[in-house]
Amino acid sequence: MGEFAGRLAAARAGSHAVIDLDAYAGNLRRMRARLPQAAALMAVVKANAYGHGLLPIAQTAVEAGADWLGVARIEEGLLLRQAGIETPVLVLGPPNPALLAQAVAAGLDLAAGSSETVAAIAAAASARQPARVHLKLDSGMHRYGVEPEGATALARTVAGEPRLVLAGLFTHFATADEPGGFMAEQIRRFESARAALAAAGIAPPLLHYANSAATLRGALPAAGAGQTAIVRCGYALYGLSPSAEVPVPPDFRPVLSLHSRLARVFTLPAGEGVSYGLSFVAERPLRCATLPLGYGDGLPRALSNRGWALVNGAACPIRGRVCMDQLVIEVEDAGEVREGDAAIIYGAEPGAMTVDDAAALCGGIGYEIVTALSARLPRVSLRHGQPAAVSDLLGLVTSG
Repeated sequence: MGEFAGRLAAARAGSHAVIDLDAYAGNLRRMRARLPQAAALMAVVKANAYGHGLLPIAQTAVEAGADWLGVARIEEGLLLRQAGIETPVLVLGPPNPALLAQAVAAGLDLAAGSSETVAAIAAAASARQPARVHLKLDSGMHRYGVEPEGATALARTVAGEPRLVLAGLFTHFATADEPGGFMAEQIRRFESARAALAAAGIAPPLLHYANSAATLRGALPAAGAGQTAIVRCGYALYGLSPSAEVPVPPDFRPVLSLHSRLARVFTLPAGEGVSYGLSFVAERPLRCATLPLGYGDGLPRALSNRGWALVNGAACPIRGRVCMDQLVIEVEDAGEVREGDAAIIYGAEPGAMTVDDAAALCGGIGYEIVTALSARLPRVSLRHGQPAAVSDLLGLVTSG
């Protein structure tokens, strides 16, 4: 048995996520079709591609037509370059100063929101190999970026530094997933700062502010001569809705599903409890099963006594607390089951718990659910319905 076959068999024999690369590519193409022809699309693949697996997703994004890739950390961009991906990459977050020289050498675009960051980037670059900088404007989220009144001065500094190239101007919305509200004011502030730069003779070639939610709402900067508008899409490309108020279109498909296997089938006697703290006690004898999956794999502990798994098409409630490595479900309604039978934790099948279901039960958001999936949980990536890559603690291996 070859390495790929062996790693695939091991992944499938235990708990694992399945990543449908065809669904991701289809979602990206549908999002692209919503944009004006001259606009560019940045596929955001930060946080291990929102828990879906950085390299297979990034490569699929490029093949499906993404013009840019967006990451939050320099290390993520370096991994893309090491994998041979040459597509433009923007590091969206405050750059780690210790990694700036590597970022410049790898040709990563960098966000800058302060004079200190601009100076640090310039120090890591050279006139022969200048760094490309996107000026981050704080238009009201008040997280990272230069205040509008300081944007022109900082843009002049970047534009006048031979070791730097002013590649873009961007901001980030605080309420894009809430129709109406503050997003319009942030756009106004962005356009006001852009006009001030233009009055100073500065016209950054790339303009962007729309995340997934804003893109679905049709927000896009109006590009002038020599400028390109970019949309930055992350969460929606994985087939997930930014919010109930801003859902993905019905033809977008979820990319990730979470699977496990019954590791033990047993009867819990009446009056006996299960798992830490014995928070669930059986009132009558119950058929139960253990799954080798827990919060160490990224399954929220808050799903204890709340969530469920799908076994033989039946919703099987989690009984007791989710442990670090295991959990117990009741399988009374699943018919005849035995050790090794499949269980679906998150999925699109009828009756399965969705990412949104899990988020609601945990009092959080779907972004938390998928990005929490840990590195030890294997990811099996499918292309044309067949396994194409496996990522586990041993690394990434492809089918060839």
